[in-house]
Amino acid sequence: MKPSEDAPRNLDFPSLDDLEGSLRSKRQLGKILGVHGQAKPLSRQIADGYVRLAEKAIIEYTMSRERLAAFLANGVADDYFRAQDHFETCISAIHRAILYLERLRRIGPRYPDGTPFVPRPKALPVLTETVRKRVREFRDAGEHLDNDILDGKLPPRTEVGVHLGWTTAEVAGHKITYHDASSWLRQLHELAAKLSRVEIVVSTKD
Repeated sequence: MKPSEDAPRNLDFPSLDDLEGSLRSKRQLGKILGVHGQAKPLSRQIADGYVRLAEKAIIEYTMSRERLAAFLANGVADDYFRAQDHFETCISAIHRAILYLERLRRIGPRYPDGTPFVPRPKALPVLTETVRKRVREFRDAGEHLDNDILDGKLPPRTEVGVHLGWTTAEVAGHKITYHDASSWLRQLHELAAKLSRVEIVVSTKD
């Protein structure tokens, strides 16, 4: 499967192929070069963890999209099941990345002009309590599903796992649209990319 563009037209699962990749590798290079070292070890570790989880969430989202598109194109059930797994992992990674980002916001890194590196939730919707609650409840519902199955509480014919529709993922009555997930991931990526980019300026003599 080619990435993204081969998705069926009815599948409303936005592509993230335009986002800059290899963030962890770039951040590692930046640390080696001495340009990505936060002043305190804890701040550095939190930034490292955030970049890792933001990138992981994006990769899992993309894999879910590709496998769901493959299932809709060829009908192979295994593609659907892998898409379920990837989406569930994506939401879990988003939840964890938000926790790291919130801690980073509290630490308070700033740009040279004094502007906070991590904006207030009003300017960064992924940090609002509404979004955090939706992500947390979706993730928790997936985990509680295991207990319901083991305790015999799951209604007959209920899908075991995340249901992936044309526009929305659902588990135990909790829904997240692919559009919302992609929007949150773009917000997480923007800050992760800023923590990872390495810019090298080469000057030449006239």
